[in-house]
Amino acid sequence: DHKIKNKATALSGGEMQRVAIGRALVRNPLIFFMDEPLSSLDAKLRSELRIELKRIQSELGATILYVTHDQVEAMTLADRIGVMREGELLQVGTPKEIYKSPKNEYVASKLGSPPINLIPAEILNKTTCPEGTKNIGVRTEHTRIESRSGDNYIAIVKRVEHLGDQSYLHLKLNNYDMILLADPHTSYRDNEEISINFVEPLYFDDNGVVIET
Repeated sequence: DHKIKNKATALSGGEMQRVAIGRALVRNPLIFFMDEPLSSLDAKLRSELRIELKRIQSELGATILYVTHDQVEAMTLADRIGVMREGELLQVGTPKEIYKSPKNEYVASKLGSPPINLIPAEILNKTTCPEGTKNIGVRTEHTRIESRSGDNYIAIVKRVEHLGDQSYLHLKLNNYDMILLADPHTSYRDNEEISINFVEPLYFDDNGVVIET
């Protein structure tokens, strides 16, 4: 209420962004086009407005075409996601479909935190890859940190990012970088060797297209 007499141009960037969203909503259109509407907001407010926009969309029943580079916004707001590159629509599907079954490396790289790890197939000679595999796509859920065995790979811990409820492990595997999520209660040291195993990773051919298994 204390802002109600201000001109829009006298507001902060985040407040101006919210005014613009409000002006769009009161017109009651059949379709909304929103181009990164939360980009000027701080993290806490972005989180709150994501929930609010989802509620508004459900109540209005209107279509919102929402452009974003933020994967969290895409995953939490969308009923369907379209991934574009240089004006070309590469894949359309539900958030789960896009995340679990990407058609190529580019689509796979757009969703997931930490991002998917792409590893050349030739350095994983213990892995049985489909014919024509050039790269293997490894997400956190495709890996297991285990005790050493003959079937596992040895990676070196280069850095640990503690995020409170989880930790990011920055690893080197045969000179290739990897990032995995780890239990925050488990302690890892720089330059420590750990043993990892891969479970149902994604396989990509020379053109970056996923190989069905």
